[in-house]
Amino acid sequence: MKETEHQTDSRRTGWRTASLTALIVFHAVLLAIPAWAQDTNYSARNPNRTNPTVILENEMSNIRTSNAQLGARIQTAMEKLDEVARLTSEDEKEVQVDNLFFTLRDEVYGVLNKLDLNSDFADALNRAKEGTIVLKSWYERQPPDYTNREQSIAQLERAIQEYDIVDERLNQSRTLAQEKLSTIMRQHRVVLQEMKIGKVLEAIAAARSVVEGLNDITTAMTVVEEKTQQTLQSTVPISN
Repeated sequence: MKETEHQTDSRRTGWRTASLTALIVFHAVLLAIPAWAQDTNYSARNPNRTNPTVILENEMSNIRTSNAQLGARIQTAMEKLDEVARLTSEDEKEVQVDNLFFTLRDEVYGVLNKLDLNSDFADALNRAKEGTIVLKSWYERQPPDYTNREQSIAQLERAIQEYDIVDERLNQSRTLAQEKLSTIMRQHRVVLQEMKIGKVLEAIAAARSVVEGLNDITTAMTVVEEKTQQTLQSTVPISN
């Protein structure tokens, strides 16, 4: 039996109503899912989008490598200065010390690249902290009787504080490295001038002092490394 025009319009209206209802329900469900959970699904579909805490751990290994390299360079520089002190040619001593200072300067520049505000480590640290803030905010929006609500909020708040401490240690290390770089450049000129006027022993002593001072950077970077590892062990994985 052929349906009437009124029946056709009613059927079309019913389809539109059902579709609209389904869309509203889907949107409500999507809003009910925390942002970090939605993003976790996105991360699973996109393997290049790695968990920020994993990225932070990987970048920490780069900091560790740079720190070890600087430590090795300091030891080599001290040995080099011992060799320079035994040279008989004053001109050769000056050349060797000059090259040593240039090498140390480049090494500290490399360290600063790892500690920079725009470095991969700093970016990973910010992402991990931001993800933790997002998750904490989501828990705070849940009903008071939500499972582990208060415990989770407290844990996430502690994690945020830990990330702030790491950031502070990172800033301190960067400031220290910048100061040491300035010292290298300033003392470079002073040491060479002393060697030119025959004060070789004083010049080598001054150079040793500069090299030994770089150990302060390795100490500061070790603090960053240890604090980062401690923070990663005490925080929950965050995806953003």
